[in-house]
Amino acid sequence: MPSNRRQLLATVGALSAGLAGCLGESPGGTGSQSSVPTDTETTSTDTTDESTTGDVPPDTTTAENASFSLPESSVKSLGEVRVAVANPTVGKAITYESIMGSGGVLQSDGTQFVVAEVQSQQGNAVDAGGDPAYDAFELVADGKTYSAVEIEDRTTGAYTSSLAERGDIRYGNTYAMAAGTVGWLAFEPPSPLEASEAAIRCRYGGETAEWELSDDAVATLGRPAPTFELESFDATVEQYSVDLSFVVKNVSENDGRFLAALYWPTTGIADDDESTIIERAVAAGERVEWSGSFDTEYTDGVVTTRLDGAVSDKIEVDLGD
Repeated sequence: MPSNRRQLLATVGALSAGLAGCLGESPGGTGSQSSVPTDTETTSTDTTDESTTGDVPPDTTTAENASFSLPESSVKSLGEVRVAVANPTVGKAITYESIMGSGGVLQSDGTQFVVAEVQSQQGNAVDAGGDPAYDAFELVADGKTYSAVEIEDRTTGAYTSSLAERGDIRYGNTYAMAAGTVGWLAFEPPSPLEASEAAIRCRYGGETAEWELSDDAVATLGRPAPTFELESFDATVEQYSVDLSFVVKNVSENDGRFLAALYWPTTGIADDDESTIIERAVAAGERVEWSGSFDTEYTDGVVTTRLDGAVSDKIEVDLGD
């Protein structure tokens, strides 16, 4: 969370407290108050009905012309429902963003993620909250199937907004029914997963539809993930800030992507830890050296900063009083 946002939150909190105090105070003085008669004027209101139907254009939206945000080429029919699945991506690790919380990185040993964007239409409404249900989708790779997975218990905040830079919210979420909302859908197959072809499949109302993954996505499924080792993770405390740095090495024989989130705590304000996403392409045997500075205006005492993602570690930082 940038420092100007933290300062704004602190200022709003102070103003809110001051306003509450003003509203809670009683008028001063000890003299008695007499009631002063108030003249009441009764007025009549003209309730003549004036027709305004000519000013409001009729709703001409129909099931046939309802607009998808996703490409029309990705829309398929399953009975009375139309479904769009688009922009699938494959990642050994993926980023996420949260509402009322910090973003972060998801990565698990031995698995990878396939994430796609989804919309559906019933009647005239196109959104990400209707049928088919989230678990009606599955990933199919050379005949093997992998169910859609829940990831909300692994993320922070009220709910996850975008996942792997896809969608606005989990498909099927209670808040996903706003018109035009694009949902995300996630699968977690093993890594690597060698396959000649792969697709996202949906079964609904006795019918089936499939959306094929590109050749590049299928190739990524079969590619081994790189392995990183953390060589150092340090903190240097300055007068009004702290400098954090780390060095990691790709110790595998596979070129790949380093992806991790660094969390800096904000103990003096009601907010989740500030997260910084670090992403680098790293060849086999190469290193990533990273450093960054964080102000300590809203942090004091002994705090813990941590790395999570391709490598995981945490260190304590003593900021004093």
